[in-house]
Amino acid sequence: MSSLLPQGCTRIKTLYQGAEAIVDLCEWLGREVVVKTRIAKSYRVRELDDLIRRSRTIREASLLSSAKKAGVETPFIYHVNPVEGWILMSYVKGESLRSMQGSSMFPSLVNRLGSIVGKLHAAGIVHGDLTPANVIISGGRLVLIDFGLGEYSNEVEKKAEDIYMLVSSLAPLPDHEVLAKMFLEGYRSSAGESAGRVEERLREISVRGRYVEKELRRRTG
Repeated sequence: MSSLLPQGCTRIKTLYQGAEAIVDLCEWLGREVVVKTRIAKSYRVRELDDLIRRSRTIREASLLSSAKKAGVETPFIYHVNPVEGWILMSYVKGESLRSMQGSSMFPSLVNRLGSIVGKLHAAGIVHGDLTPANVIISGGRLVLIDFGLGEYSNEVEKKAEDIYMLVSSLAPLPDHEVLAKMFLEGYRSSAGESAGRVEERLREISVRGRYVEKELRRRTG
């Protein structure tokens, strides 16, 4: 399934296609750009589907802009079409943080990411899909991408869940405990007065997660 591109855009290749959106690398006005298009759902009533796609497109574009205003690097938005459900934004060239796992630079990058997420949370923004795959290293910058599951929230629980997702993604690495500590050190430096409560809730979520995993192992033998 290919998405309908904005006028003047030529598709170079599809970077990602999931259940909710298609992300295309395109040429537009002589530059490489990314077009993210939310997929229409035929199983939903047309009017409801249009409303959902429109509201989520507007929200994601707003989150990207708000994060940038808070000092967090994000793609630059050129155009938004809520009716057709697409966002046209700058293409961030670089390597994902995930591809840097195992390198000598990785711990310091994780520490920097903690500081960036602290800024994001201090601005009342939760990313919603905080994994190394959604962090691009570009020219020495750490750029957060894909705010499709993000939201505006100052709830301690949601901020802790954001961090839990990132920490869980580091769990398979042999030095994951050190990396988690480095992330939290960075987080404390910029998250403001709620940092302590977020960390406390993070510990509670981690305990719940381990309990669930233990129960699943017990039941599956």
